[in-house]
Amino acid sequence: GAGLAGLSLACALNQYRVTAILLDEDNTVGVKGASSRGICYAQKTLEIFKRLGLYDRIAAKGVQWSVGRTFAGHDEVYSFDLAAATTHNVSAQPPFINIQQFYVEGFLVEQLYADNNRTIDLRWKNRITAFEQNADFATLGITTPAGDYKIEAAHVIDCSGARSPFRAWCDASVTAKKGDDRWCIADVRFKNPPPVERHTWIEAPFNEGRAVWQHLMADDVWRIDYQMAPNADPEEVSREDVVRTRINGQLGRDVPHDEYDIVWVGPYAYRSECVDQMRHGRVFFVGDAAHVVSPFGARGGNSGVQDADNLAWKLAAVVQGRAVPALLASYHH
Repeated sequence: GAGLAGLSLACALNQYRVTAILLDEDNTVGVKGASSRGICYAQKTLEIFKRLGLYDRIAAKGVQWSVGRTFAGHDEVYSFDLAAATTHNVSAQPPFINIQQFYVEGFLVEQLYADNNRTIDLRWKNRITAFEQNADFATLGITTPAGDYKIEAAHVIDCSGARSPFRAWCDASVTAKKGDDRWCIADVRFKNPPPVERHTWIEAPFNEGRAVWQHLMADDVWRIDYQMAPNADPEEVSREDVVRTRINGQLGRDVPHDEYDIVWVGPYAYRSECVDQMRHGRVFFVGDAAHVVSPFGARGGNSGVQDADNLAWKLAAVVQGRAVPALLASYHH
């Protein structure tokens, strides 16, 4: 999987000069390059991106923020400034940078291709259709537009996302919980934008008393998450006229269409999942393949990058003979 976690792992292994093959069933970054998905990258993740060589591009394209405000109705009930907190002054990187996920994935691909002596073979439009493993190696069955083939591998890292087929292939048990929360994301570009702060409404008077989150991303695009009724129809809440009514309610007036552009809209419901064992034989689960969380708190993409960072140096140490194979058991913990 050549998403955020898979590409981060590939870049790290490339720096360690570990030979690996990265397979992806698609040939684009992001979700067909359209939706922004993950947007908030925390300090620890930014430190990792610095080591991987793409932090400067992220910092130049993204938006730094440190102030967050929380409202209940019309009242501000809590605020923070991470830049002023001593716990966030230990790094050269800022507390957060907001940038659309497809930009980060694009930078990771560019970073790989910039190394003419790279150890990573990145293969697009290669879909894994079969898997088995024994005491000596794992075997992958792969389908491509040019035909099918097989790979024998010493280690397999599953970065294929929340719908990972490896969970079933490995008979991996999962602890899961699904809530009834429904949300609608609206990515919006305003002619007269609000301040560069993260705003959260616990009970938004303009959203029937439900929650709203608001963040600025790159390209002057604002991500606004609106909590919907549990029985909301995803197609209905995503219609442009319905979204515009919702945004106008937030702005407190009917706004002409040329006052803002709706860049992207997407409904979603979130669930909580975690594989009970992060390693099954020769297979390691990374990112959403290992754990799925709600998007609030910026834990999804960040934890996937940090998974990759943790596993990469351990794999490199074992493959290169600098550590015993037992080190790999520590990845689960």
